[in-house]
Amino acid sequence: MKKEKNTETNTYVVDREYRLQYIGKNLKKRFPDLKIGDVCYEKFRRKENPCRNCPLAHKNRKMDMFYNEDEQKWMKINAGEIEWPGATGCHVILTREVTEKNLDELCRFVNMKKEVVERKNSCKGERNKLTGLFSREPFFRQTEAFLSVNDIQPGEYCVAAIDIEHFKLFNEWYGQEAGDRLLGEIGAHLQKMRQEVGGIAGYMGGDDFTIVLPNSEEILESLKRRITGFVRAYGGHTGFLPAFGFYVIDDLDVSISLMYDRAILAQETVKGNYAIRSVYYSADMKTRLENNHVLLTQVQEGLERNEFIYYLQPKVNLNTGKIVGLESLVRWNHPDKGIVAPGYFIPVMESNGLVTELDKKVWEQVCQTLQGWIKAGHRVIPISVNVSSVDIYAIDVVEHFKHLVKKYGLPPEYVELEITESAYVEEYKVITGVAEELRNAGFTVLMDDFGSGYSSLNMLKDVNVDVLKIDMKFLKMDENTMGKGMGILEAVTRMANIMGLRMIAEGVETEDQINYLLNMGCIYGQGYFFYKPLPVEEIKRILLDENNVDYRGIQARKIEHVRFKDLFQSELASDSILNNILGPIAIYDVYQDNVELLQVNDKYCLLIGQDPVDLAENVQVLQDIYPDDRHKMQNIFQRAFQRLAEGAEGTVRRRRKNDQYMWINIKAFFLREQDGHQMFYGAVRDVTEEMNQFRKLMAYQGK
Repeated sequence: MKKEKNTETNTYVVDREYRLQYIGKNLKKRFPDLKIGDVCYEKFRRKENPCRNCPLAHKNRKMDMFYNEDEQKWMKINAGEIEWPGATGCHVILTREVTEKNLDELCRFVNMKKEVVERKNSCKGERNKLTGLFSREPFFRQTEAFLSVNDIQPGEYCVAAIDIEHFKLFNEWYGQEAGDRLLGEIGAHLQKMRQEVGGIAGYMGGDDFTIVLPNSEEILESLKRRITGFVRAYGGHTGFLPAFGFYVIDDLDVSISLMYDRAILAQETVKGNYAIRSVYYSADMKTRLENNHVLLTQVQEGLERNEFIYYLQPKVNLNTGKIVGLESLVRWNHPDKGIVAPGYFIPVMESNGLVTELDKKVWEQVCQTLQGWIKAGHRVIPISVNVSSVDIYAIDVVEHFKHLVKKYGLPPEYVELEITESAYVEEYKVITGVAEELRNAGFTVLMDDFGSGYSSLNMLKDVNVDVLKIDMKFLKMDENTMGKGMGILEAVTRMANIMGLRMIAEGVETEDQINYLLNMGCIYGQGYFFYKPLPVEEIKRILLDENNVDYRGIQARKIEHVRFKDLFQSELASDSILNNILGPIAIYDVYQDNVELLQVNDKYCLLIGQDPVDLAENVQVLQDIYPDDRHKMQNIFQRAFQRLAEGAEGTVRRRRKNDQYMWINIKAFFLREQDGHQMFYGAVRDVTEEMNQFRKLMAYQGK
C-alpha cells in the first residue's frame, strides 16, 4: 500500500488589519524574512489586497478548501477567533495541503467531479494542457526572463489581464466540455498573437488569461477585437464578454506578479459595464484600494457597534397613492457622517464577505419592528427584505427565516423576500430551489430588478415567484432607444398579466410614467414620486392614518381590461364597426423635417375628401398644411413624444381635394422609433365649424 505523504501544517495569527501577530516555525522556514507586523497577503502572495478565501473576509466560514494558484495545490484552511495580547479581532489560521486521502471530501465541498479536480491538479507542469499556455508561476518566470534578456525599456511593453465575464454561467448553459473548448480556443488565439508580435502568454486558472505584448495602441486594439469577436461568436450571447485590464510596464523593478495584480485591479473596474470593456491601471486605483481597506475597518467596527439601521420605502397603488407594502433599505448611521446611503459601503462589504452579516442584522430589525407594531395593536402590512445569492450560499436562508418568524411570533406573509433577477440567472437551480422552499413555508417571494438580466422573458415560464418588480430604467433611455425600452416593459407586463403574476414597478418618478404604467395594466409602483425611503418612526406615523393604507396589498386578480390589440384581431368587431368606433385615424412617419402618411382608414379618406389612390401619390402631409401652421403641426408630434402616456393635440389648417382649407384637430400618440423614424398614431376630426363659430365670436367681441 502506498504510504500517504506527510504534509506540514502552517500556523499564524493575524489581526483585523491582516497584520501578523504570530508566525509558526514551519512558516519561518519557508519565509525566513517574515516578521511580526507584516501584512500577510503582501508577504505570502505578493498581493495588494486580501485573499478571496481569507476567513477575515468570510466570518461565517471557519473552514474552506480552495485552489492555491500560486503553489498550484488544493489547500484546506481552518480558522478561529483568538484573544491575543496587544491586538484586537485576531484569528488563528491553519493551512495544510489537501492530500489524496482527503480528495473525496474536497470534491464534495467544492462541488466538483473528481476528474475536474484531478485535471486542475494536472496544471503543475510548465504549460497548462488545456490551453497550451504557461501556467501561473512559469508565466511569471518566463516573463521576467523575457524582459531582462530583451533589454526592455520602461513603457515599451504592457501586461494584459483577460477574464471572460459570467463564464460559470456559460458552463451551466453549454456544459463543461464546451467551456473547455472555449478556453482552449482562447489559448490558441493568444498563442498566435504572441508569435506575431512577440511576448509571453499565460493561463492563470479558471477563465483568467494574461499576455505580455508591445505597448502599441494598434496591437492592443487588435487583441481586444480578436478575443471579443471570437467569444461573442462562440457564446452567441452578449453576457459572455471578455474584460481587459492593462498595466504598462513603466517600472521594471516591480515584480511580474505585482504587474499582473495591477492589470487585474484595472480589469475589475470594467466588470458589469457593457459599454467599456477595457481600462489601463492608474495609481489612483491603488489609492482607492487603500481607501477601501480603511473603509472596511470602519464597516467592521460599525457592524460590531450596531450602527447599521434600515429605512422603509412604501409601495403604493398608482391609482390611489395608498400604501400596499414596504421595502426595507439599509443605511449606515455613521458617528461622523450621519446617515450614509448603501452605495458608499455595500461594494466593500460585498467584496469582503460581510454582506450576509449585514443582511442578517437588517432582517432581525425588521422582524422586531413588525412584532412591536403588532403588540401595540396596529394593523400590519408586509415589509420586504433583500436576499442576495451570497446570503443563499453562506447560510441556510429558509431555516433562518423560519427561525426568525417563530422567534418573533410573526405570520410568514408579513415578511417578504426580494431576490434579484441576476441571482436567478447566474445560479438558476440553487436560487429557484430556495425560492420554492420559501414559498412553501408561507413567505412571499419577489423577483427584484426584473428585466435587467439576460433572459428575462424566457425565465417567466420557469421561475415560481409571487411578485415581479419591473425596473423603470427602461423609460430613462435617450430618444434613440426609448421605443425599445417601452417595448420591453410592455412585453414583460403582457406576459405577467397572462400568467396571473402580481407586478410592481420600481423607480417611478414622474406623472407620465404613472399614466404609462396604468395604461399597460400595471397598477402598483414604488418611487420618489410618492415616497422616498424614510425612517421607521416617520413611516409609523404615516401608517397610523389608515386612510393612507390599502390593506389588501398587491393583488393579482382584477377586473379584466379591454385589450385593444385583442379587439382588433378578434371577430367581435368588423372593419366598419371599428371605423365608427375610432373615427378618422392615420399612422404618421416623422423624420427630420418630414411628416408622411403611412396608413389611414376609410373615415380619414372621407374627412379629407381624397381616395386612397390620391393619398398614396401625396404622402407628404406638410405640403397640404397651411404654411403658417406647419411648425405647429410638427410641434404636436414633438410634444407627443415627450408625453408618452397622454400624447398631445393641436389644431391646424389642412387643404382638401378642392384646394379649400379645413380646420382639423389631431390627437397624436407616439408608437415606436426605428432608424431615426418616429411612428405616431393620430386621431383626426373636423373642427372647421367650431373654429368658424369661434372666429365669429371673437369678431363680435371686437377681439
